[in-house]
Amino acid sequence: MQRSFSIITTCKGRLEHLKQTLPRMLEQGAAEVIVVDYSCPDGTGDWVREHFPVVRVVKLEGEEGFSNWRGRNAGAAVATSDLVLFCDADTILAPGAGEAIARELPPRSFGFFKRGATQRFNKARLRLGSNQLRGFHAIPLRAFRNLGGYDEVLRGWGAGGDTDLEDRMGMAGLKGHALEPSLVEEVIQHDNADRTRHHVDSIRVSYCSGLLYRRAKMILLAMRRRVNLPLELRRQIYEKARVAAGSLGSRDTVALSIDVENKPIGMPLQLGYRRAAQKAVVRVEVSGVGKVEEIPELLDAQPR
Repeated sequence: MQRSFSIITTCKGRLEHLKQTLPRMLEQGAAEVIVVDYSCPDGTGDWVREHFPVVRVVKLEGEEGFSNWRGRNAGAAVATSDLVLFCDADTILAPGAGEAIARELPPRSFGFFKRGATQRFNKARLRLGSNQLRGFHAIPLRAFRNLGGYDEVLRGWGAGGDTDLEDRMGMAGLKGHALEPSLVEEVIQHDNADRTRHHVDSIRVSYCSGLLYRRAKMILLAMRRRVNLPLELRRQIYEKARVAAGSLGSRDTVALSIDVENKPIGMPLQLGYRRAAQKAVVRVEVSGVGKVEEIPELLDAQPR
């Protein structure tokens, strides 16, 4: 028996894209299509309710920036199917794509597109367009919830919420299943300014923060034999990563250090001291070599 599936998409400032992609999502045979209105200035939720009342709308109000991961989690929280397909608002699915994924995805696996599979859709040959389908995921809903969903503390374009979840799914025993590019008919072209318009951090900061944070997090998860960390701890680690990342450029190397053990030594006199302690630290560095002063494409992609 084929699994049921839900399609979840988030929207902030992409209503014109959604007008082209939502009808195709509705043709996929999904048990439900869920649109998350992420405080969209275009009034996405109201438009969807008026034109496609069959679609389930989730509204997140009062959100100044944009987090695709928080939006996706909100959509998955109301999903009812066996499988959730996370599809961006700029992606036009091929006819029958959803049913094919639900039918062919192996047990205990998740579906994703390899980086190379997206190249033919990057017609403008933008650096930031080279991985524009990497965020598409097909995930068993129970496994998604057991993992705690996407990590919402990650901010900005390029922080790697998709990569983080894939890493944790691997730790939980799910295998990655590469999806065929033919499942997508087209990706609506848009420039880098549109990609980053509602993000608070620059690409330099968000990308570097993600590198530091995700590496440190994976080390801690492996040490603790878990697939997630408490939310408050994640927030603390990520904020330290953001602070460190903010100095990249003025420094060629930035680092994130986390104390994992700090305890007194029971016999300090052996060392010649009245008191002594030992500490274990996880340290992650990002180092750059050969600074490039101007990258016009990326400079155009700063948040506004």
